[in-house]
Amino acid sequence: MPSGVVHYHYYKRILVVVVPASIGIMFINLYAGMGFLSGYFFHRWCDNDWDIMGASSSEGRMVNELPIVGHFLFGISSTYGSVFRKTHRKFVSHFPFFSTLIRLMFLGVPIFFFLKSFDFDFMQEWFQLGLLFFWLGLSFADSIHYLLDLLVGE
Repeated sequence: MPSGVVHYHYYKRILVVVVPASIGIMFINLYAGMGFLSGYFFHRWCDNDWDIMGASSSEGRMVNELPIVGHFLFGISSTYGSVFRKTHRKFVSHFPFFSTLIRLMFLGVPIFFFLKSFDFDFMQEWFQLGLLFFWLGLSFADSIHYLLDLLVGE
């Protein structure tokens, strides 16, 4: 099976396509393009392997590269890993779009309550469109991870 290092190598190689495509989307809608690009980049710290008990390579990058927030996110990813520990490389934890949505829900609940405490308006069109394209960008990156796992096999 590909290691986290192999997954990350392919993730970086696809940036050659993602960055220009995101810039193109920004010409149509700034929030959609920014959402897609930031979602793809977020895979650097939030990949399909959050379902592994113990720290994955993406979680190591998260803690090392995001000084305070990374430790908070590591707590969330560890909780995710303990809940989904028996589903490694299964549909619920690895299939793009579906598993991506589950991880975003784990992240979104604390963020939702944090923003809600500041009376943030979640119904703003720019926010909803950006969030949708964030999910699509992260799902695209998850697809690369998923395809590598399928192509190499156990």
